[in-house]
Amino acid sequence: MMFLDLETSSLHADIGMIIAIGFILPNDKKEIIFTEDPEKEKETIEKALDIIRKNKNEVLVIWHSRFDIPFLLTRAIKHNIDATVIYDLKVIDLCKFCRENLALASNKLDEVSKFLGIRKNLNITGKNVQELYFQFLKKDEKAKREIIEHCEDDLEALKSIYKKLEAYVKNYQIRLLMMV
Repeated sequence: MMFLDLETSSLHADIGMIIAIGFILPNDKKEIIFTEDPEKEKETIEKALDIIRKNKNEVLVIWHSRFDIPFLLTRAIKHNIDATVIYDLKVIDLCKFCRENLALASNKLDEVSKFLGIRKNLNITGKNVQELYFQFLKKDEKAKREIIEHCEDDLEALKSIYKKLEAYVKNYQIRLLMMV
């Protein structure tokens, strides 16, 4: 099992970029790949895809795969990087699971975490990442740490949500397979 989170400068991959890509690997090690300079986004993507290739037989857990996967693919295509390995992955989208199986007022990661009693740092959200990145580019190392800590916090929340809902997610997947 592997967990993935992207931090981006926009909701749209044609005008934004990847600021950081975070993983919790099968050995529980966290790996955050940070784009030190906008000109080095290609290197960030290549490093992330190397991690994915090395772990392509693992199940990939994401929050809102309709964002992360297309964003990653779009930016890879922009940089002429082969990212077709993404189509080999078995993906669990916990946001989709929550939307289809739980009757919550909001399916945002922060809100689902709160509902499940999972501690989450709400001082920095994805909305702050773009401004923090601009601060980092002006040599503010604290801003970089805050982005990385936010990515790690999202990954930990994702993993904790998965652990709380694991039995339901597995039974839901089995049910979907039986319907095919």
